[in-house]
Amino acid sequence: MSADRARFLGAAGTPGGGPPPGPPEIAVAGRSNVGKSSLLNAFVGQRGLARISGTPGRTRQINFFLIEDRFVLVDLPGYGFAVGPEEERLAWGPLVEHYLAKRGTLRGALVLVDVRRGIEEDEEQLLAYLARLGIPAVVVATKADKLGRAPLRAAVAALERVLGESVPVVAFSARTGAGRPELWRVVTRWLAAASA
Repeated sequence: MSADRARFLGAAGTPGGGPPPGPPEIAVAGRSNVGKSSLLNAFVGQRGLARISGTPGRTRQINFFLIEDRFVLVDLPGYGFAVGPEEERLAWGPLVEHYLAKRGTLRGALVLVDVRRGIEEDEEQLLAYLARLGIPAVVVATKADKLGRAPLRAAVAALERVLGESVPVVAFSARTGAGRPELWRVVTRWLAAASA
């Protein structure tokens, strides 16, 4: 599947905001410095779709991108290294929680983890929350090109041991495109289940 036709659809800065529900949605979540914008651009093959900031944590809203008029990629605000006043940071939790719990068109979540850092408490809590909501998830181990072949295999195996069989792991590199076909297969499967 190609994603040559992708465009910014709208944003939500308050719970319940943003464009009205329409096509199925896939959420993209992760730490502020994990490479979400790079993944979004590489995943859809459209440079500049999501802005890459030199300062992690700049995104303070939920951004919606329509892909091929078929589904929506939803870029959630990063966590763990956010820039901004404390009251803004505290407001992001309810914003994201409301979206995940209330958005009826949400079909799955890509949870990004730096392959060199592994799963930390924030990711554990997010995955547990998604599981409680019944939202399928895949862990995307980003920056895979930063490790050699053997260390990468070991890091992915460590992630799989922590997660068990309930959450698959895909090693991904925005620079080389590694993992892109596997992610498309996951998303295609979620979309097919949504239309069944």
